[in-house]
This record gives sequence, C-alpha cells and structure tokens, in this order.
Amino acid sequence: MAETTHLQVQELSRFAQEQDFNQQYRQYFGDVWDEVGVKDISKMTIQDAEQTLKVLADSEASPQFIKSLLAQAAIDGASPQVLEYFLSSDIDSDGRTLAQEIFQDGTNPLEPDTLQPPPKAQVLSPSLQPDLEWEI
Repeated sequence: MAETTHLQVQELSRFAQEQDFNQQYRQYFGDVWDEVGVKDISKMTIQDAEQTLKVLADSEASPQFIKSLLAQAAIDGASPQVLEYFLSSDIDSDGRTLAQEIFQDGTNPLEPDTLQPPPKAQVLSPSLQPDLEWEI
C-alpha cells in the first residue's frame, strides 16, 4: 500500500472512531450494501467496491454520506485493500482521488471539479445619462 494511501486509510479510521452513527444512518448504509449485495463487509471484494461506487454515483450521494459510509465500512471490518481501492478511486474522472476530494478539497467525488476562471475585471464607464436630482 502506498504511503499516501496508508495515511488516508488511517485518516478514515480516525474519522470512523469519532462518529456515532445512529440507527437511521445505519439503515441508509444498509440500503447501499443491500443494493450492492454485500452481506458481510469484512468479506467485501474489490468488485463489490466497484459496484458500491456505481450505486453511490447513481444515487447522487453527498460527499458527507460517502465519507460516513466508508467510515462505517472501516468500523465493520472492510479490508485495507478494499478501503485503499475506495480511497484511491476517481469516480468522476477529474484527476482527484476520492480521498483527496473528501479529506482535502471538500468537493463532491461524484462530480468533476472544474477550475473556475478568475472573474473578469469590470470596467466602470461613466454613465451617459445626466445626473438625476433628488427632490424631497
């Protein structure tokens, strides 16, 4: 496992330990795992991870939900290889990994990030209209 990815897996694990997922969150996560067909997260394969990413993309999941889902997977015993696959994936093909988007950028890993051009400077020109006088 590359050093950077190893650190990202550790960061995910720290985030997971800080979470207190309520029953509603667990139900949402369960719905995703059910749709993918994962019965035991500790036995999840890379193919299951690929399918999970497709389900997340199709459902337009929020970045926070994705981060929480991966944290829950870490808590439930997903293998380091599967977590590494998730974190190093680039679902939206924008050149940024899922880990970079959810931990560094705070951007949506399901939508390509586009560089926004700097705003164009506006040139203010004097008005051609005569000044209006205010009357009280």
